Amino acid sequence: MTSVELDQQRAIFIEALYQSSGRTCCTYTGLWQQFSLSVAANVRDVDADDLMADCVRAIGGTESALAEKHALACIKVIRAKLLDGWE
Repeated sequence: MTSVELDQQRAIFIEALYQSSGRTCCTYTGLWQQFSLSVAANVRDVDADDLMADCVRAIGGTESALAEKHALACIKVIRAKLLDGWE
């Protein structure tokens, strides 16, 4: 991805954050920090059994006999991406 594409992707994401935040003040100040803290708390506090069950249900919709194995693989990849640079 080029730096221009990365900047565009970031701008789109920040705009989506603003829209989802419920803010109406037309300011983005502190938005990323607020989101970062929220995501960190969500990741920290997620119930592993609930996450697994949700993933299995989602993958089960594909009628895969290996839904649990696929869910574990997906969770592992997502956690690795979230912790990139912290491991």
